[in-house]
Amino acid sequence: MRNLNFLKLFYGLMLVMVSTAFVSCVDDNDDTEAPYLEVSPTTLIFGLDGQPASGSQASFDISTNRSWKATVKDDKSWVTLSKYEGEGSATIQVSIPENINDEASVVIEISNKVGVLMSETVKITSGSVEPTEVIYNETVGDKTVSSPYPYVDSYDGWNKSGIGSANVTYSGASASVRASGLANSGAYEGASGPNVVFFGSLPAYFQINKIALTGAQTNLKLTFGASYSIKVGDDYDNTFDISKLTVSLSADGTNWVPLTYTKNNGDSEKPYWVLATANFTLKKAVSELYIKYTALAASSIRLDDITLATGAGGTEIDLGNGGGDPSEATAITIPELISKMTTEQTILDNNADRYLTAIVQSDVEGGNYTNNNLVVATENATTAGNGIMLYGSQVDPKELGLKKGDKIKVTLHKGKAQIVNYQGVYEVTGAKTEEWATVEKEGTATITPIEITPNDLINYQSMTVKIKKATPQAAGIWGVNSPYTFTSGGQEFAVFCKSDAAAFMDQPFAAVESDITGIVTYKEVPQLAPRNMEDVAGFASTTPTITSATPTSLSFPATGGSKDIEIGVVNMGSNTLSHGGLSGILSATINGTKVTVNAEANTTTKEIEQTLKVSLTNGNSIDIPITVAAPSTGGGYSLISTLEELTAGKYFMAGYVELNNDKVDLTPYNYQLWTGEVSYTGSGTSSNSDLVTVSYQFKDNEITPQEASKTGTEMELVAVTGKPNTYYIKVGDKYLYNSVATTNRRLYLKDTAEDAEWVFMDKSNGTGVTASNNNTYLITASATYNYIRSYKTETQTKTGIFFFKKN
Repeated sequence: MRNLNFLKLFYGLMLVMVSTAFVSCVDDNDDTEAPYLEVSPTTLIFGLDGQPASGSQASFDISTNRSWKATVKDDKSWVTLSKYEGEGSATIQVSIPENINDEASVVIEISNKVGVLMSETVKITSGSVEPTEVIYNETVGDKTVSSPYPYVDSYDGWNKSGIGSANVTYSGASASVRASGLANSGAYEGASGPNVVFFGSLPAYFQINKIALTGAQTNLKLTFGASYSIKVGDDYDNTFDISKLTVSLSADGTNWVPLTYTKNNGDSEKPYWVLATANFTLKKAVSELYIKYTALAASSIRLDDITLATGAGGTEIDLGNGGGDPSEATAITIPELISKMTTEQTILDNNADRYLTAIVQSDVEGGNYTNNNLVVATENATTAGNGIMLYGSQVDPKELGLKKGDKIKVTLHKGKAQIVNYQGVYEVTGAKTEEWATVEKEGTATITPIEITPNDLINYQSMTVKIKKATPQAAGIWGVNSPYTFTSGGQEFAVFCKSDAAAFMDQPFAAVESDITGIVTYKEVPQLAPRNMEDVAGFASTTPTITSATPTSLSFPATGGSKDIEIGVVNMGSNTLSHGGLSGILSATINGTKVTVNAEANTTTKEIEQTLKVSLTNGNSIDIPITVAAPSTGGGYSLISTLEELTAGKYFMAGYVELNNDKVDLTPYNYQLWTGEVSYTGSGTSSNSDLVTVSYQFKDNEITPQEASKTGTEMELVAVTGKPNTYYIKVGDKYLYNSVATTNRRLYLKDTAEDAEWVFMDKSNGTGVTASNNNTYLITASATYNYIRSYKTETQTKTGIFFFKKN
């Protein structure tokens, strides 16, 4: 009996242990069953009337012993469920509206605190959905890319696939292939990484050309991954706005129709990347389809994983005649364009696109060209009147990746492209906000310069010419004090070279006779603009030459100090630098090409002005103005020209110009004090605007206006807390700012300090200081009564801005 009781006790204890062990291993629920999930049916089919098709039903059953959640994937908002979550088994009713041609997926999941335990998918089909067939897919490949990043038309790592992809090519503007930004891995189904198409500065577009279609492929579906990311203050804006990336379709690459698309909510669930979808039906079958993505926000949009497939169809797209009727675009020659021009800007053709083929004359690599100017000429033309200039940001040769000698097709769009004889310049242009021209590279050609005499320059504008036996009026340095006067056959002509033209930097030329080649440009008078050093090889100089001084002048406070000047020299050889011109409290020493100027304290009552002359043995000399401010006497004004001297407070702000636009010497009234006014018209975002100034003399610590009725206005620099060298520029109760980011000449006054922070710095290539707001810089300009202007680059001109402070 005692043994029987022991066995009962033993088995009882074992049962408790087993039960305890089992309970400790189950899910979060208190029951002891293993989790399960069954869904039936897994396919629902609806007709265009929104009702279940024959043999199908409008509901599915969930059988489970856990909590569940149902999610309609990819933002298919046309699917409505009777319940989206619940506990245990349930029947879910599905309803959809009429006239839906699409597919959707509903995912049912059961989870615990660790993660998803099980999932099932219900596929919902509506309308006449055919099995999907991939026509074209592009993942942008995985070839390693690095700066400078390849533009889309030169990248060779594409990974296209699909039954219609064999003849696909790519083109674009300011669109490159990169592996930058947050990777799209896992952001959407089929996300490939690492390479993406990146849209840079505007205008920017990416074009997919010649996707082959069959006559039966009219119901189509386009999907792609995209992201938007731009820094705003200390944070990033990652919300994708579909208005900032437009999609257009074409049957011929010339006539485009916009395509509407939707995006899922990926940029909220997994920031940066969304999956975009467009379901559409071609009204008429085409043999080839072109897709164009155009960015309307600079340096912030990425594109990847583009797929065109057959689908249920949707929005009807009419691509016209499918590119089969060539009469839609009409050829035109450059001479014909010129013959139509008048001094009034007019639409070229309101009824049809016009196209021409030409050779690019602009030499971006040499750098002696003007931004937004695409200079082209008829191939092999030897007669005058065969060159024109296309003007506008949409045709900037640098942004389009065009080089001298590229053969291009230019399509001038109907109702948008405009022509004008603008002050003697043959020009084709259009509104900045419209796509008035399309430029496609077709090959390359050799440019043979046409021999002319100086008197013929005006007739050969925008063409490459050569003038024989030309001689400059004096030796010089390319890009310094341009334009230059040359003579040939007793006829004078102007030669122009930009100060920042890469091929010409710090290159001296000799006053000798030789041939000169270049493009004929026009600015008040015709000018010859050499493209590179080969065009001016006969003028190369071996003479030791001082090319620059950085900075070009020095100003010391009354207490004195020590400052350095770096002298640029070419062909120096064993020759050395020497100096002269300084005396009294000013002296200098030279170490190689560095000149150190020392100033003792000014104990006089006036400003001390001297000129430092730096000379190169067997070469030239350069003059550098040196000033030491007068000691403060408790009255008058002090000139502030360096960042070190600048603090918060009230000032007169000024530009400094020795000559006005008409080359009239402004001395001694060469300080241009701000009147507190801005020359904008309208809102300040739609027109150019400068700071209006008036002429002042600064002498003996006093500032004196040239005209008593025109005076400057005192403004205030208000320090921005926690940000060094950062101020608000305040006049009265208003704040100065540049109203459009990275766009110069949009200065404006507003009532609040929002977005009006200016970061000050010393001028890197001249005297004075400069200040940056919205990626633009305040710099002295040369324009009558508007001497302070915003520029996109800090190196735009040689002189910054200055401040006068009451002593």
